[in-house]
Amino acid sequence: MARIALPKIPGFRLLRMLGEGASGTVYQAIEDDGEREVALKVFEAIDGPDVPLPEDIEHERRVAASLRHRHLARVNAMGAFGGQYWLASEYLPGGTLAERIGKPLPVPRALEILGDLARGLAHAHARGVVHGDVKPSNVLFRGVRGSGDAVLVDFGTAVLMRANHRRAVGGTPGYMSPEQSRGEALDARADLFSLGCVLRDMLAGRVAGPEPGSDADAGEMPMPVQHLPAEARWLQPLLDALLAEDRNERPHDARAVVSMLATVVEASPEANRVLPSPPAHVAVSRIHGLPSEASSLRWPWIMATVALLAALGWWVSRAM
Repeated sequence: MARIALPKIPGFRLLRMLGEGASGTVYQAIEDDGEREVALKVFEAIDGPDVPLPEDIEHERRVAASLRHRHLARVNAMGAFGGQYWLASEYLPGGTLAERIGKPLPVPRALEILGDLARGLAHAHARGVVHGDVKPSNVLFRGVRGSGDAVLVDFGTAVLMRANHRRAVGGTPGYMSPEQSRGEALDARADLFSLGCVLRDMLAGRVAGPEPGSDADAGEMPMPVQHLPAEARWLQPLLDALLAEDRNERPHDARAVVSMLATVVEASPEANRVLPSPPAHVAVSRIHGLPSEASSLRWPWIMATVALLAALGWWVSRAM
């Protein structure tokens, strides 16, 4: 098999291709002036056929660079060379969520990932940005083999809520909200529908898409899973709220999703049987918190303190 030639981008040594998208190709690369690995997205040449307009490329680059949060991919640099634009962001070695959904994820892990994504989306939404393409293949992990923080990547479909004339171009069937499928202007609730689709996939153990052998139109959304597995059935109200066809019946933003999840956990006796104890309460505390700009040095100390207090509170409540 012929080896694919890697492009030449000054300042980087490209190692291998990681994936392709509608607007460009992502490579694993190393910066020439150091050993830092990056994910280097090289946009298609602006004079090529069926490629994004330069203003769309610049829009994606500026939006991605403006967001700084532990659960959103961090942009390190951007530039252009030889008619090609590029964007260098942190390299995430843990693979994608889509690669992990061959069977239902354990409920505690699914809720950790849901909390990570909700926190990242809350940061973006607070700055007027709708991601527009939340799906398992756009969720990567900082740890190896799907461990560690979940991180949302690829803002190529992002739109600004303040500019209602902008509509998301693209998106993925099976994860787009009804209003996005109709080409309407989007707000944060479109991302929450997609987040519900991701939760559905994690708990049901499948990635959305047409059934094998079906002739379903690629633009049609598959029917949502009607009943979650028994161990996750108590999360059905949350899932139903996220997947509401009418956006007005969904939570109004990502922070509301976190609050709703905490309420469902606290009100469901099933949660104590499915989630480990006392770590369940620690996990809920992690999901419930929404620090947007916490220092990376302070965060482990804060989490350790929260964990200790949560565990102590759990044992006290059991003793009463």
